[in-house]
Amino acid sequence: MTTENDLKKAIMDYLAARRVFHWRNNTGAMFGTYKGKKRFFRFGHRGSGDIFILHRGKFFSVELKSPGKYPTEDQQAWALRVTENGGASPRFDNIDDFISWWEAITV
Repeated sequence: MTTENDLKKAIMDYLAARRVFHWRNNTGAMFGTYKGKKRFFRFGHRGSGDIFILHRGKFFSVELKSPGKYPTEDQQAWALRVTENGGASPRFDNIDDFISWWEAITV
C-alpha cells in the first residue's frame, strides 16, 4: 500500500520533471518560543490541499489520500471554495490516476 507521503513525493517529482510550477502546502500547528515567551503558532489554511499547482493561469489544490481514506469536512469545504473561485481541487490515491488526469487537462 502506498502512503500519502510516498504519493506526495511521486507527484511532486513528476511535476518537477515537467517543470510545472507547484509547491507542497504545509498546514498545522506547533509550540515555539519567541522573545523568551512560549507561543502557539498555526500555519496554512485548515483543510487546504497537499500540493498547490499554478499552471496556465489556473489554480489547482490537489488533495492526496491513502487508498480507502476520504476527505475531512474541512477538506471538502476547502475544495468547494477553490472550485467556486474558478480553480480545481481533485483528490487522488495513486500516481497513475494523477498522471492520467494531468495529461488530460494539459493537452
